[in-house]
This record gives sequence, C-alpha cells and structure tokens, in this order.
Amino acid sequence: MAQAAPGPPDPPAPPELTAIDALLARQAREALRHSFRLLGGEDVRDAALGAPELPVDPPEWARAVAGATAEPTVVFAPVTDAAGQVVDFVDVAVNAAGQSLADRARPRHGQLLTVSQPSSQTSGLFAAMLRVLATGEPVIGRDWDATLMVGGEPLHRRVRITATRHHGHVVVTFDGTARRHELISGRVQEQGLIGWGEWELGSGHSDWSPGLYVIFDRPQGSVPLTLGELARRLVPEDRTAFRVALEHVVSGLPVELDLRLHLTDHTRHIRFTLEPLRAASGPVWGLQALVRDVSKSYRSRVQLDAAVRAAERRRQRADAEARVAARLREAVLPSHPPEITVQGVTSAVAYRPAETRSSIGGDWYNVQALPDGRVLYALGDAAGHGLDAVARMAALRGGLAGLAHTGQPVEALTAWLNRITFDTGTDGTATAIVCRYHPDRELLRWVCAGHPPPVLLRDGKATLLDGTTGLLLGVLPEVTYRAAELFLRDGDTVLMCTDGLVERRDQDITEGLAALLGAVERHAGLSPQLLVDTVSAELLPAPQEDDSCLLALRRGHAGTGGHGWAD
Repeated sequence: MAQAAPGPPDPPAPPELTAIDALLARQAREALRHSFRLLGGEDVRDAALGAPELPVDPPEWARAVAGATAEPTVVFAPVTDAAGQVVDFVDVAVNAAGQSLADRARPRHGQLLTVSQPSSQTSGLFAAMLRVLATGEPVIGRDWDATLMVGGEPLHRRVRITATRHHGHVVVTFDGTARRHELISGRVQEQGLIGWGEWELGSGHSDWSPGLYVIFDRPQGSVPLTLGELARRLVPEDRTAFRVALEHVVSGLPVELDLRLHLTDHTRHIRFTLEPLRAASGPVWGLQALVRDVSKSYRSRVQLDAAVRAAERRRQRADAEARVAARLREAVLPSHPPEITVQGVTSAVAYRPAETRSSIGGDWYNVQALPDGRVLYALGDAAGHGLDAVARMAALRGGLAGLAHTGQPVEALTAWLNRITFDTGTDGTATAIVCRYHPDRELLRWVCAGHPPPVLLRDGKATLLDGTTGLLLGVLPEVTYRAAELFLRDGDTVLMCTDGLVERRDQDITEGLAALLGAVERHAGLSPQLLVDTVSAELLPAPQEDDSCLLALRRGHAGTGGHGWAD
C-alpha cells in the first residue's frame, strides 16, 4: 500500500520568540542547578526520596486543629535523641491545603522535617520551631522564602508562617497569599483591572490571581500561560521589548513596560511591572508580575488628546504664531517679564531651579490673558526632577494653556489636568493651583489640588486663604474639585508658591508657611517683582535642594520699587 507523502515542515518560529524561549531555558537550567546546591545535592535528594515513614500516633486533637484553618497547616511532633534533646520534627497531621502546598499525591505522615525538606535548616524554619517549642512564644507573620523538595525536584515557595505551641507539638500555618493581598485588593482583581502572577523558571510552576485570568481572557482555574506562551500572544511588534525586559529581570533588575496583548477579537493594552525572584545569593529563579489592564485609560487618553488638540487649534487661532512659540518655550523652562499688567492686575514671578540637581525640574506656572477678557493664573509642581518631570510639566502646562480657551470653570480644568496626569502613569503625580480672574466682578476663583494654599496680603497683613484642598493630581482617574472665591480690593496681593519655598526635611510645613507669612509682611511695601525676589532670597536655604516658584498678583497699586530690597 502506498504511503501518504509527508506534509510540509512546520515554519520556523519568529526570531524574537526563539530568542525568548532560549533565554528562559538558559535561566531555568541555572536556577535548577543552584536550587539543587541549596538542597545539598544529589545525596540529600536521594535520602529524601528513600526516607521511610516513621510510625506516628497522632493525638486526637491534631486533625481537628490542622483542619480548622483554610491556609496550609501542619502539626509537628518533636523527635528527641537518647538525651532528650530535640533533633528533628515529624509531621503527624496536615490539612488538605497543606497537602497542596507541597503537591502531595496522598496524605502522608511520619516524614522528618529536616530530611524531607532540607532547606528548613538553612532557611531558619527549624530553629524558629525549636524556639517556639522551648519558650511557648509564637512566631507570627514571618516571611519564609523556601526551596521545597517535591518528588525529588526543587520547588520555590514564598510564604508567611505562623508557628504556635500546642500540647507539646508545634502547629505551623503557611500563608502563601498574604503578600499578594498586601499589594492588590480583591475588589480590583474581580473587576479585571489588576492581576498578579508568579512564574518559577526551573520547575515551570506558576501561580495566577483571579484578576490575571480576567485580563488574559482565560477561564478561571485553567492552566496559566507560560512566559513563552504569553510572548506568543503579544502583538509581534512588542515581542522585542518583552525579550529585553526579560533580559533585565533575569539580570536582577525590576522593569515596568506597556505591551499589547492580542486576544480573539481585540487588542488589550497591558502594563507589566516585573520583579525578579531570587534568594539572598544565587541566580534569579523566577519572576513576579503585577499586571494592569490600561486599555480603558489608553482609550480615554486618546479621546482626551483629541480634545486637547482641538483646544490647541482654537488657541492658535486666537494668538499670533510668536506668542505660541513663546508659550512652548515657557513649557520647558518658564520665562516671565519682570512685571506684566493685565486687566488691572500686575503679576510677577520668582523661579529658582534647584542648585544640587538638574537645573530643569517640575515646577511650572502660567499667566495667560484669555479672549473673553478673563485672566488665567496657574502654578504647579510635577513630582521629581529630570526628563520625566519635564515631560509631565510640559503636558500639564501646555494642556492647561489650550484647555483654558474652552471657557470651562476652574473645577473642570483641574479635573482634566488630573486625568492627564493619571493617564501618564509611571507614578507621575503633581500638585497645582488653577485660578481665573474675572475683571468685571473683581473676583478671583481658584482650585487647589494637593498644593500649599495661597496667601493674601491685605492692608499689610498676610494670611493663608481658606479653601478646600483637593486631592493631588494623578492619584485617581476621576476626581471632583471644589473652587474657592475671593473679591479683590485695590492693593490686595495674592501669592502662590511651590513646596520648595516652604518645605524642609527638618521641619513641618506649617513652620515654612508661617515663615512665608512673616517674610511677606516684612516686605509688604515692595512692588510685586521685588516682593517675590526678596521673599525667595530670604526663605530659600543654601544650598537649594528643590525647585522653587513664587507667583504674586496685585490689583491696582503696584507698590514701591526699592523699599526693603536686599540684593
């Protein structure tokens, strides 16, 4: 009978997937070799596999105590030598969760702890149990990075143990979920927004939280994806970034990156925070991932970017090209004339970059006349220094400059700034004060988002303005802000500053604010520009460790030019 011709060979895997598979296999071999060394080598492994079970007579209470908790629980009896010294422990009862912890095929008792689990001595578990037995003082919530011996193969477990003495025995509970619960709330996971996963490279074992199944569109309880399978579900253009991230993780470095996951009928945007798992010494044996579905935020940001672009076009129609270019320069490194007067209000700024860090930080401000006759005053601080802070600062200042032309109240403008900051990600938070002056009513309305309150200088007396301080920008996606109002009198001066002017490591911010009020009162007769320059020079430390920005706006009389000025 003629045989069918063989089919065509399978096409070769894409180079990036081949590289990822090779990287993971190489790290798995290294982790396995190190794990066997931790366990004592082949001799210890053979001893554990061949160790006979000791005859044990569990107390009547043992099974009930072990089964009383949902976490893995084992009851150990001490084993003594001829002199009565405790030399080991033998398990006499274990609940169902405890059997799953070490993947036991059937309930087994009578196994010596130091023989069946050699790492109990090197990790300190055995010594801790001896102290509990001797003193009766329990061990509560101790973290234990264990290398277990399961079927002759090493298996890593990261658990939190509780050990107590009971009728001459030691009851040990192993909680493998405590660390996860500290990072992720169950409600967020159920919504599929955040998930947690852990991959052990040597054994191939992995654990997923319920939220991770939702994110990857997998049935709850199904076999988790391996890292290689995960790579195959990524958009091909993102696989190189994933390979580079894995190279960093197996080198011992944490990584955060955004990737696109290709599902059956759509693409999901995922943010991975990858951390290496390793003992105090030795190679990386696994990795832990905090995974966030940012698809909704990505779509919202696209819509928000479209709104900002539309507002920017309206702004460009209202302003000349030269003024647009000036605003863009100010978004990177703010610049301001000595004093400018708009609608009867004179403003001045003193901007001082930090001396001990990058000269460009996250402090920003904006003074902007609007087409409807009102004036925008704003000041803020994007957390950090360097390029990340500059990027957030430019996004906030540039976004606000365009959004102000929409005519929306300051509450809505601040809420939009919050959403821009939140969608930027990578721990990007900021604070801000957003004000709008209504010259027809002589009214100043402002919103304070996590920022030091403004100061009112009236009739030579400086006071902090009352008003609700809202949540700082970027913590939550949706925040409702409330505005405060002040009717300006002739000669009133309102000052706004960033925290670099009033915060010090060795004192409470209330002391810094009190110093600001005193300095403003001492130099109340100066013009706005001399006032901000003099107050800044008086309050800033040497060397200056943080950026500082002080903005003043005065209605009507501008004050004297030289009184009280110190160079």
